[in-house]
Order: sequence, then structure tokens, then C-alpha cells
Amino acid sequence: MDKKQTFKAFVAACIGMAFFGVTMVALGSVLPALTEKLALTGPEMATLASVLTGGILIGSLVFGPVCDHYGHKGIFLASCIAVLLGLFGLSLVGSFTPLVGCYLLIGIGGGVLNGQTNTLASDLYGGDGGKLSLLGAFYGVGAVCITFLVYITDQRVPFETIIRVLSLVALLCIVYCFTVSFPEPKQAQSFPIKQAVQMLAQPVLLVMSCVLLLESSVETITNNLSTTYFGQQGLEGVVILLTVMMVALTLARFVLSVLSARMSQQAILYTFFAILFAGFALVSVARTMPMAMVAMALVGIGTAATYPVVLGRLGARFKQLSGTAFGIAITIALAGSTLLNALVGGLLLHIYPYVMMACVALMALLFFTGNRLLDGNDK
Repeated sequence: MDKKQTFKAFVAACIGMAFFGVTMVALGSVLPALTEKLALTGPEMATLASVLTGGILIGSLVFGPVCDHYGHKGIFLASCIAVLLGLFGLSLVGSFTPLVGCYLLIGIGGGVLNGQTNTLASDLYGGDGGKLSLLGAFYGVGAVCITFLVYITDQRVPFETIIRVLSLVALLCIVYCFTVSFPEPKQAQSFPIKQAVQMLAQPVLLVMSCVLLLESSVETITNNLSTTYFGQQGLEGVVILLTVMMVALTLARFVLSVLSARMSQQAILYTFFAILFAGFALVSVARTMPMAMVAMALVGIGTAATYPVVLGRLGARFKQLSGTAFGIAITIALAGSTLLNALVGGLLLHIYPYVMMACVALMALLFFTGNRLLDGNDK
């Protein structure tokens, strides 16, 4: 592919990632209105959350071999359309059963988009962590934009109207992506099933997947517990802290895309681990809103580098099966973090920042081990 085609394909990947960010935040934003409209019960809301999580895991698991064998374009467009249909369906549903179908479509499509766009960027730029950071920033762009849109239209515009406008914008983006050329499949003749299965026993892939598992756990537990934790410290208006974290993460990824040309990926990630550790240390002592905002900004910045750097390293190591490698790593990360949060998330409230600091230290140790394994394989 020439530079122009490569750039257009990367723009398509960024659109897909922003689409994923918009959809995930939109689901949370419209759930209260859906709950009121359909009189959803607690068990029904729990079912929706489980269906969404299960769909994301399914999408994360299947995209890799499909990308490696059949190429990116078909599965990319199919996942975009699935998310579009699920999103538009939210504005039409009148009962619980079709709502479950919408959540499943969004989950599977979103899981594919999350992994496939990262794989596409890695294939286009050879595992360049800077491009993966820039791609990741567009998740935040989508999430922040929809958060702002919901805020300025709060209770003045029906959620169905917001969803339909988003669906129209998404449709226009899909039309653009349909015109874009994507890289050729890496395993077009036959998919090496034996080699793909053997990857499950690759120590470097498992170790790096554990880094992502801990990163996902830190992000999930922080999203779930931080506002409650600060509320128990006597702070008010703590919901804004999650927005501070997301904005900081998004801006940090734009900065990372520039830093990657000036620093090694290892040096970048160790630096961001230090920032993340400092953020949670400040969380543990923050008793005023300004301190809490600084702490959460540091946490957002600190979490920005892990996925781009680790996926970049894996993409460079497993070039011929990058989709499969990414699928394994992301599935392990999401499944493990979901299970860990379900088992112990609610028990961590009083010691939450200290447990997070321990997780950061363990991530740094695992990343060091993974790099040693990568360096050993390269010799």
C-alpha cells in the first residue's frame, strides 16, 4: 500500500475506535432513560451488562484469525454495521427481549472493533507504538464528545433523537470506510491453525497478556470504585473525576504519539508506570477536590501507555499472526479483569489505592520479564 492508502486506512481505524468509544459511553448515558421507559428490573439490568460483556469477549476472541486469514475490510465493515444496527435499535425497542439483542450486537461489534482497529494500525505501521497511541486517543475523543453532547442536551432532547443522530453520523463514516483499501490478508492461502494454537503456550504472549490483564483491572476497578472512595472521604461532585481521568488519558495518548519518535517504548512505559503509581499514591491522601482532580489526572495519564506499548511489542513479534496474537492478549485481559473485578472488586474499597499501587508494581515487573523474553527471542 502507498502512503495515501495507508493514511486513509489509518483514518478508517481511528473512525472505528471513536465509534467504539461513542457507543460504550452512549450505552451508559441512555441506560437510565431506557430503564424508565421499559421499567427494567435489577436482574434485567444485570443481564444487559452480562450480555454486553459477553459480546465484547466473543468479538475479541474471533476477530484475530478472521483478520489474519481474510483481511481487515470485511470484518471491519461488518462490525461497524453490527454496532450501528444495535445502536439504532435502542431508539426503537419497546420491550426487554429486543433490547438484549441490541446489546449483543453492540458488544460483539465493539469487541471486534477494539481489537481489529489495533491490529490494523499495527499491520499498517509495523507495530509502531506511536500510531497505536494515536489510535487509542480516538476512543477518548469519541467518549468525551458523547459525554459533552449528553451533558448539553440533558433532558431537553429525547435519548431516541440523540441515538438516531449518532446513527446517521456512524452511517456516513461507514460509507467512507467502504471506499478505503485495506492491507491484504497475511495468511490468505490457509490459516496455520497449529501455529495459532501453539501461540497459547508462548511465554512472552502470556506474560504480556498478564500486563494487559492488570491494566484492564486497574481501569475497571478505578472506574467502579474511585467516586465511591472519594465520596467516603467527604468530597462532593465526585462524578466529574471520571471525566477528568478520561480527558487526561486522551490527551496523554496524543502526546505519546509524538514521544514515541523520541523515546524507546520501554522507557515510555516505565515512565508512565511511575506516573500511575504517583497518581494512586496521591489518591490515598487526597482529601480536597483539587487534590483528587490532580490525582485522577495522573491516573488517566499513567494508564495511557500500557495498551499501545504492549500491543506494539506483540505486533512486532508476531507480524504474520498479529490479529491472532492481539485477540489472545485482549481476550485474556478482558476476561481476567472481569473475573477479578467480580470476585474482589467490592472488597477493595478501603484499601483500593494501595492495591492499585501493588498492581502497578507487578505490571512493571511483568513488562520487564516480557521484554527479556522478547530480547531473547530476537537473538
